[in-house]
Amino acid sequence: MFPPKLYPVPVLQTIFSRIAWFAALILLQALVCSHIHLGGYAIPLPYVYLLCILPMAAPRWVFILTGFVTGLAADIMVNTPGMAAASMTACGLLAPMVCPLFAPTDAEMDEFRPSAVTMKWSGFLSYAAVLTLAHCILFFAIEAFTLSLWPEMALTCLASAALTMLFITAFEMLRKPHIKG
Repeated sequence: MFPPKLYPVPVLQTIFSRIAWFAALILLQALVCSHIHLGGYAIPLPYVYLLCILPMAAPRWVFILTGFVTGLAADIMVNTPGMAAASMTACGLLAPMVCPLFAPTDAEMDEFRPSAVTMKWSGFLSYAAVLTLAHCILFFAIEAFTLSLWPEMALTCLASAALTMLFITAFEMLRKPHIKG
C-alpha cells in the first residue's frame, strides 16, 4: 500500500482557514444579516466574500462549486429556495474572468491571491464590488421574478451591494490587519 499523502502545513492551514470563513460567513448571514433591512431596501449578503478571496490558481470548477455550496448553505439557513445558490454559482463563473481586470499588471495569475495587499485597496474593492453587484442583481432579479418593478429592484441592488461592501471591507481588515491606506 502507498503511504497516505501528507500535505504541508500551509496547505492545511489554508483549507482550515477557508472552512472557517465559510462557516463564519454562513452563520453571520443566518443569525445577523438576514434580519437587517435598512430602509426596507438594503440587505447585506456578505457570503460573496468567500469567492473574492479564492486564489486564482484554483481551477474554474472550484470557483463554481464554492459558489454553489456557499449559496446552497445560505439558502438552507435563510430559507431562500435556490436564489443564493443560483446567483453565487453565476458569480463563481464570473470571478476568474473579473479578477485579472483589477490585478496588478505584473501579477502571475498562477500564484495570485486576491487581497488588499496584493491588489491594493482600490483594486481589491473594485473586484469585490463587481462580484457583489453581480450577485445582488441576480439574487434580487430571481426574487422579484419580474422586471416591471425595476426602479425598486435597482435601489435594492445598489443599497444591498453598498452595505455588503462595508462588510467585505471589514472582513478584509480582519484578515489582513497590517494594511494601511
